[in-house]
Amino acid sequence: MSVCLRDKRRKGQRIPDVEMPNGTWFKVLDIEGMSDLVDTRHFCDTAQATPAKAKKIADLVDAWTPPDGWCNGGDREWHQKMKSYIIDFLRNCNGFKTQ
Repeated sequence: MSVCLRDKRRKGQRIPDVEMPNGTWFKVLDIEGMSDLVDTRHFCDTAQATPAKAKKIADLVDAWTPPDGWCNGGDREWHQKMKSYIIDFLRNCNGFKTQ
């Protein structure tokens, strides 16, 4: 199963989605401070955020060090890529919802 972060802009104006395994997203939801910004229940389609909250979430993710096995096993290079994809999406989206 996977989670998809989708920009709230209209179809045709959205930036590309970011899709990741459930476990990867759930670790992001567990970052300290996230519960102040989004629904952190471990479901795939409950999180939504305004553009301002998305930028605050990006700051939390940016300061976070992913745990071993966060995504793609212990490949720290891939951890950094995935973290960068998420941060770029959050900083450039017009708010988001998960699907």
